Amino acid sequence: MKRKNPYIPRPVLKNLADDIKKMMVSNEGCLSILDMVEDIPYDIRTQVVDGLSAFHEPALVAFFYLLKAEYGAELAVVCDRALEKYRMAGMDISPSVFFTGKFIKTYASVSRHTGRMTLDVAWDTGGSGIHVECFYLTFNFDGVHSFFIIDNISLEQYERDRKTTAEMVELDLEETCYLLQEAFNLNVTHMSRPALGKFMYQKYLDRNINQSYEWVKKLMRKVSARLTPRQVINSFFNALSQNDFAYIFSTVSGRQLSPSLFFERFAELLNPDAMLLEGQASEVQGSRHTARVKAQTIRVENHKFYHSEYSFYLLYERGYWTIGDIERYSFSPIDPSSDQSPLGRKVLCRVFEIIDLEALFDVLDRIDNIREVEELPCGTHLRISYCDDNFNHGISFMSGVIADVVINGDELIVISQNRATIADIHDFLNAELDSAVAIRGDYEVSLMTAYTYLGGQYMSFEDLLFSPEEQNLYDDGMRFVTIRYLIKDRTRVLERINTLKTLKIKLSKECTVYYRIVRESGGNNFLAEYLLGPNWVNVSTFGERDMNLARQEFEEQMYEYLEFDGMEVKNEGFFDLLTNEVKRQHPGLEPALKDIYLDKWYHSHLLPLSGMSPFEACQTEEGSRLLWAMFKNLKQKSKVPCLQYRKNIGLKEYIRKVEQKKEGKQ
Repeated sequence: MKRKNPYIPRPVLKNLADDIKKMMVSNEGCLSILDMVEDIPYDIRTQVVDGLSAFHEPALVAFFYLLKAEYGAELAVVCDRALEKYRMAGMDISPSVFFTGKFIKTYASVSRHTGRMTLDVAWDTGGSGIHVECFYLTFNFDGVHSFFIIDNISLEQYERDRKTTAEMVELDLEETCYLLQEAFNLNVTHMSRPALGKFMYQKYLDRNINQSYEWVKKLMRKVSARLTPRQVINSFFNALSQNDFAYIFSTVSGRQLSPSLFFERFAELLNPDAMLLEGQASEVQGSRHTARVKAQTIRVENHKFYHSEYSFYLLYERGYWTIGDIERYSFSPIDPSSDQSPLGRKVLCRVFEIIDLEALFDVLDRIDNIREVEELPCGTHLRISYCDDNFNHGISFMSGVIADVVINGDELIVISQNRATIADIHDFLNAELDSAVAIRGDYEVSLMTAYTYLGGQYMSFEDLLFSPEEQNLYDDGMRFVTIRYLIKDRTRVLERINTLKTLKIKLSKECTVYYRIVRESGGNNFLAEYLLGPNWVNVSTFGERDMNLARQEFEEQMYEYLEFDGMEVKNEGFFDLLTNEVKRQHPGLEPALKDIYLDKWYHSHLLPLSGMSPFEACQTEEGSRLLWAMFKNLKQKSKVPCLQYRKNIGLKEYIRKVEQKKEGKQ
């Protein structure tokens, strides 16, 4: 008989329970316990926690309250069930108190303008020394990035340590709570997991902060460095690339530009469908009290590049330069193949053969400032970053990037603009690894070529380089983009999906697919697919624009119940679920998916058609030429077995769809 849940051996649970008992005696120990919980695979975490309830130990009562305080709804049900078992066994299950103390002061780094800062918060807990809570905050996707505790340090040592580090300012509790809440809200908005220790720093998040715009602006300036006009504009572009509006509004002159007026007048800078790739102050003219700064930007929107030039008018107010006005005086598209395009710039690539993958991952984990960017079909894309905080230069497409590290099958590729960087990484791998990688070759390619490799369609880097350009992709213009979430509260997630779904299909006991079809002027239009598993959900759309719309309606008021877990492009993804078993159980599903796919394709703006849809293209001579050129390309590539990734849709079906629509057939 098949087990309902994974089997966790009792001796393993007993050892874990003993470790928990030893560590629950201190808050540092509690943080170590949470590290252990994080190491438990997500798919079996609930079963492990449930299994621990079999050991009736008083220390485990506090453990279950710890998990409830840290993880909230994600583990609340299983913890409440465990506590109820303890109550019925006659044990005391009074709630645990993890912290009591009196606030002393906070020291904060004067670095808010960089989008990163540290807070060292001192508390009197009644002991001989003080208790210090240390935070590293990032005002982007990472939010509350890291947290640790220093216990029983003297107040004199605390003061002395802060005075010997980089410039820091003293904050009160209200200011401390605001900054922590600002960073934590970014974790919530981006559905990223904040630093472990929420059971300790929840006290800052619970405090009601209802301050004025002027109070917030004053705090932003207090914890930000005084910048020159050039640095102000470059820091503005950096904040814009991170959607850091709290800092942006601190750079705006309240006398001339309120936040609402800024949003109204400069919507082009805040377009959610656009991404700022480059922003740079180029020329500064001014006097003691005013300055005029010219700047230029490169943005990408709907796969097209645009170059803009701006003139910023700055005022000197209370010791800070602020933005009084912005004027765009130039706007033009960029040819992706031109030298001006950021994707045309050259990068260096060193390709290695992976001999010992496990040893390689162990070494990569020890590199500072390395993080996963996205999963690939046969590997992962990692990035090594650095921080450049002086803002004498603007941001660029590769700002802050030391190197990209790509693992694809049995290949390791290191991509960088700097030859010395690649040599340093190579030397590091040689020093740390015993023949785990072997060099295959060095290449200089355009950034676009390097990033094409990240799509995952190529088994080797050389396949990309030496295949004819016209055979690079079997491309009908449709990209199936998937975002994966981990579920913290399945009931709430299921409720939301049921309010959005148009069609529901049970694929297996634990997996259900839902389709979201919306009514538009041209008829029914596919928006999103929701694939729901036991503790995860995938949301998929065709292209980033629909993904933005789907995420907006799916994530609304759902931030506490989901955790963002990555994004990838799946070329065949829309038809992946059509296994033989699914086809047998649902014989009408494949024809229905084909109709949905072809209808979406017919009305989608496609790169092979210069941004037109097939519907628009077949109405003009030039569009028809591009359409039939695309069909010819699809026919040629369909003869290459390894490129036939759209197996479920044949060329004749594309042509039939166009002909039917032209003839007015449904």
